[in-house]
Amino acid sequence: MISNLLNNENASSRLGRAGSALLVMVWFGLVAGALELGVVSALGTFRPRVPVTLLRTNRHQIWMIPAADVAVFAMVGVVLAVIAATRLFPNVVRWVTTRLPIGLCVLTVLLGVEGLHPAASVLLACGVAVTLGLVLDRRFDSFVRFARISAPLMLVAFAAFAGISYQRIVSNEQRMLARSPKAKQGAPNVLFIVLDTVRATCLSLNGHYRPTTPNLERLAQRGMIFTEARATAPWTAPSHASMMTGRQAHELSIAPSIPLDGTHPTLAEVLAEQGYATAGFVGNIYYCNALYGFDRGFGRFEDSYENRTASAYEALWSTGIGRRIVYAAGHPMTLDDGETLLRKNASMLNRDVISWLDEKPADRPFFAFINYYDAHRPYHYTGDDDLRFGRAALPFEEQRAIERRYEDLLAGKPLPEGFTGEQITIDALELFHDAYDSCIAHLDRQVGRLIDEFERRGQLDNTLIVITSDHGELLGEHGMVAHGATVYRQESHVPLLIVPPRGGAPQLITEPASLRDIPATVADYVGLGDRSPFPGRTLSRFFLGGTASNDPEFVLCELQHYVAFPEDAQIPFRFGPSASLVARDRVYIRGYDGGEELYDLRNDLLEIVDLARVPEFRNEVERFRDEMGKLRPELPRPTGTPEAKNVWSQSAGVKAITSDRH
Repeated sequence: MISNLLNNENASSRLGRAGSALLVMVWFGLVAGALELGVVSALGTFRPRVPVTLLRTNRHQIWMIPAADVAVFAMVGVVLAVIAATRLFPNVVRWVTTRLPIGLCVLTVLLGVEGLHPAASVLLACGVAVTLGLVLDRRFDSFVRFARISAPLMLVAFAAFAGISYQRIVSNEQRMLARSPKAKQGAPNVLFIVLDTVRATCLSLNGHYRPTTPNLERLAQRGMIFTEARATAPWTAPSHASMMTGRQAHELSIAPSIPLDGTHPTLAEVLAEQGYATAGFVGNIYYCNALYGFDRGFGRFEDSYENRTASAYEALWSTGIGRRIVYAAGHPMTLDDGETLLRKNASMLNRDVISWLDEKPADRPFFAFINYYDAHRPYHYTGDDDLRFGRAALPFEEQRAIERRYEDLLAGKPLPEGFTGEQITIDALELFHDAYDSCIAHLDRQVGRLIDEFERRGQLDNTLIVITSDHGELLGEHGMVAHGATVYRQESHVPLLIVPPRGGAPQLITEPASLRDIPATVADYVGLGDRSPFPGRTLSRFFLGGTASNDPEFVLCELQHYVAFPEDAQIPFRFGPSASLVARDRVYIRGYDGGEELYDLRNDLLEIVDLARVPEFRNEVERFRDEMGKLRPELPRPTGTPEAKNVWSQSAGVKAITSDRH
């Protein structure tokens, strides 16, 4: 009988230890979740950065972070409780129970600190766990009693917080519409389309020899084609920011890994205040996502599907320790694998836009922004076979073989037997051109289908349509296949088509135009008038025979970050940013080292013959030099031979084109 009592007492004691171990782990999990959420929120507020590793950030992370931490700690607690329920190693179990939750809590918080090495986080967490574990060991029974009272209260508070947060996220669009006033009677819809990475010269709309854009040409019969439109920057983030705010790139906070701040109102914010239903649908989930601030003013903003999904996997991925668990389980953490983040294609975006149009209130005009990403590198065309030009019709494996030979050439690997460097380069450039044109033709077909759906719904006549690109692409010119690297024509010259509500006669505008004028143009068409907060000039001034001022308008494009170029790249500004000015039939370029160039806009489309050193063009150079001094006074005046500087490399896909590199 005494033996039975002792056994029962031992069983009761073991169950008590097991329950205490689980309780302590859950309690520290709640604390870890709150602390990690605080660290992530503070870093986002006081040091906003968008490193590549954070692009996979779920909209629901505000409640997923503590939820995932509690779940991870609870799972560890269950394992610890099972061990504690046995007679094995009771002293070791006690030691672990008072150290492990503290160490995991500290590690969870430290893994959320950007830039801190994981190994350092583990060492710090172990040190804190050993030190504070002694304190917890001495007061363990008192702490368990405290946890029994506080843990249920904390769980209830967290459940309420999670429920409220989830509801606020999913109801954001409805709440925005409820707060906004009714729109003006007859206010036109606005459809704003950006064909990411599409340069103007590859559109048959702009005279390309291939029929890449028949649908845009059909649409242009009702609107204005701007043949000399210029982006404000040769890469996605600042160019989109300018198109949303009307500001020049240098006036904005945005930069590699730095988001757009709230200094200037965005087009979506202004139209939402006018009673518009606003939605953004983004294919470029890297530099045009919500983390970069492009969701401001949108009732619905959809970048990657994964970032809007609420699931156990997404919750686990939202935490620093959870991501390490996912990685340890063999799931990739890169953003280019097709699993971690899905690359949306044009048909998916069209489907989402049409679905939103069905859901939005019928009495609200809409502002729909679409970023199509199908023409971006690596130019892997997956559309209809009848749009495959040249080598884009080859089987995919043959295309990849051409790309691999070219990549090996650039890496300096031995040439395969039977191939020369020149032939490899020619093959690759032909493939790139053919596939790029095919991607543009596919985009044109998808835009045509979307426009046809608008027409079927009877919405086309009351919709302002703006179609452009954020920047172009070098396809071998100046020795590179890239963007975000220079301000030459291939990167800065973009298509621009504006179709006013109810259309009109087709017009061809040859005056240079800046994409920063898009917000002012939209504000003009929707009737904001003097209430428009956007700088720049409305492009509607060209409509129905309008002309530009006698004074030339200088259109600015600028590259602000440093780029490390390969030694064989055929460019003069090898050590830093540059800016260009376009006015009438001239293009002026100045580097941050003071170097300058001048090109004939009409007769030298490849910008090969530099007129800046020709004496008879000295007055024009001086005129551009003075104007650049007004727009960018921080740029140095020309000083002669540039000196080398220390540079950092911007990952812009820069590739040198060589003929005999081994």
